[in-house]
Amino acid sequence: MKLNELKIALVQQILHSEDADELRAVESTLAGTSHYALSPAQERGLDASLARYMRGEASTYTPEQVRTRARKAARA
Repeated sequence: MKLNELKIALVQQILHSEDADELRAVESTLAGTSHYALSPAQERGLDASLARYMRGEASTYTPEQVRTRARKAARA
């Protein structure tokens, strides 16, 4: 999709939205003020996963393997 086509599609989506929270999220994102934080439990899980990876214990996947796994999960 060309850049101008993408802009038009986004503008149309915004114009047709009736969800105030969605519009506020777009506004925050465009203003650069959106902030997402992990919960303490999510941080611990991420740290544990990184530690397993650094020790060579975690499985890694190629981008094609990730796409295949995602498609398989979506069909289930």
